[in-house]
Amino acid sequence: MFTTQSVTAVLEKTRHQIRERKPAPATMLGTFPLSNVKAILFDQQVGTAPSFSTSFVPTPALSIFPGAVGAIAFGKYVSPDYETAGKFIPPVGTRSGRPVVQGTNDIYFNLILPAGTPPHGGWPVVIFGHGFTDSKQGAPIVVAASMASQGLATIAINVVGHGGGPLGTLRVLLGDDSSATILAGGRGSDENGDGKIDFTEGLDAARPQTIISNRDGLRQTVVDLMQLVRVIKTGGIPGLSRSRIYYAGQSFGGIYGTILLAVEPRLRAGVPNVPGGSNIEIARLSPSFRALVAYALAFRVPALDNLPRIPIPDPPFFFPQFNENIPLRNQPPVINTVPGAIAIQDVGENSEWVSQSGNPVAYARHLRMSPLDGVEPRPVIFQFAKGDKTVPNPTTSAILRAGDLADRATYFRNDLFIAAISPDLSVPREVVEELKNPHTFLTNLQFDASAPLAVAAQAQIAAFFASDGALTIDPDGAGPFFETPIVGALPETLSFIP
Repeated sequence: MFTTQSVTAVLEKTRHQIRERKPAPATMLGTFPLSNVKAILFDQQVGTAPSFSTSFVPTPALSIFPGAVGAIAFGKYVSPDYETAGKFIPPVGTRSGRPVVQGTNDIYFNLILPAGTPPHGGWPVVIFGHGFTDSKQGAPIVVAASMASQGLATIAINVVGHGGGPLGTLRVLLGDDSSATILAGGRGSDENGDGKIDFTEGLDAARPQTIISNRDGLRQTVVDLMQLVRVIKTGGIPGLSRSRIYYAGQSFGGIYGTILLAVEPRLRAGVPNVPGGSNIEIARLSPSFRALVAYALAFRVPALDNLPRIPIPDPPFFFPQFNENIPLRNQPPVINTVPGAIAIQDVGENSEWVSQSGNPVAYARHLRMSPLDGVEPRPVIFQFAKGDKTVPNPTTSAILRAGDLADRATYFRNDLFIAAISPDLSVPREVVEELKNPHTFLTNLQFDASAPLAVAAQAQIAAFFASDGALTIDPDGAGPFFETPIVGALPETLSFIP
């Protein structure tokens, strides 16, 4: 059976409900001058025992512009939760139905403040959305110094299902050898009962709604960000501007960020970095995620993986494979001769249809072509990279085509970059191999070869927001590695570098 589906209705209704109520101010949990912070340890809860995994927050990145960052602060606010315990949002009538709040969540945030005296009205603030398997302790920290160098604060929350379990903490090690411990606000949970809390566990819908996958986790994250905008707008976070609020996000953050920019009118400009859609298309085309699709097909009843399984001897298991026999958009049609391919195609089509209300492709047209009621078109930049192996180019092009946004695309030519560094013997071969996947070009500060381009891409975002969306610079100027806007047709091939 085929039916039509309203994509934006639930989020539009939740936005109205959020704006009907003035939220309580955020609770500030601690503010620390960067000059007094030696390090921050992230004790991420990874098991229900409980057990933890400890890592360093990348605070050295806060010093890439010396003196730009003044302090790092932590806080929390209350957000309405529309998801049930099964991690899905119950449907309501498009015209007259009202989404029902199922409860509330304490949403924890990291806030990086520029140095110096705030301007009149407070610091302009960038909400930065982290990617899949990341947390607010990752990419948002890495870009914050670039934002601070332009007088912009950066604030970040954890996506639904991310950041580990709720018992995780941040240990701030201070210059006088004292420390402060703050809850990290992990939003993961042990959904399958194995005692472990995976990096994204708690994001996807549980049985019998598993076909929904992460659709409603994405939408709930958008709700939490709309509530954050409301808290800032009502003066609930001291020191921040109530009017100059912007959004940028990497990967998964670009995906839910595209949705957020379409429905939240009080964001003045936005920069989704390496987004794509739909999620099933990303997973199908990506070498990083294709194996997950293969296992999902193998464990269906009946199993749908249609290629010979590769045995794994120790421990005894198997590696499933599949051939869905679908040509890329720029390729001619094919006649199917692959047994089982049509059944796999049906799974993909059903998944894509169900996910439309959480698919950035479906929201892209509302960014400027057909804005939703009460939402004005805002300036945007879409950053992406040739040959992205995590979010393949055709899935980004789908967003840009749907929104007629090619003129707002900045294209990182990773093919030219790899060709330039490959003969350089000072760049280790293992680094070159890692950089062949440009998905994290915005945050690749850890390598000498890629760090200047990462800072340049961050500078484009910072200058864009500092100008209130008026200025779009080419990250490397007259250099060859960035096209602003993209030159030629949108890429419909994968262009992976072998």
